[in-house]
Amino acid sequence: MFTRYKARRRGKLVITVPPQHSSQECAECTFTAPDNRPSQAAFVCQRCGHRDNADHNAARVIKKRGIQKLLSGEPLTTSRKTTRIFRTLGPERSEVTPGETHIRRAPSKTDMHRSQNQELRGVIRETPTSTR
Repeated sequence: MFTRYKARRRGKLVITVPPQHSSQECAECTFTAPDNRPSQAAFVCQRCGHRDNADHNAARVIKKRGIQKLLSGEPLTTSRKTTRIFRTLGPERSEVTPGETHIRRAPSKTDMHRSQNQELRGVIRETPTSTR
């Protein structure tokens, strides 16, 4: 989302490509294997012997995938699915029932102590003071 926003501000094209196994795929011969990554930073293709920085190689793979998608005529970006999460809330959690606009919250321990203290203050104030 942030990338699309920034690209749109600069008039750039954004193409969504599948990133799976891009760090294991060779940018030269497209051979894909976990053994192509001997370390976090290095990339060595087990088929053609191509050597490169792992991040640079993955960037080239993603670039090629984007160009292939552009030339194929497929939609360039995928539509985002709206995910809604429904949870069952317990009595201690906030919940809004259909038609309500305000949230009902179960009283916490501090709320209960606060109300008890307020009641006690009221009782203490209402009791007459003793004279000596």
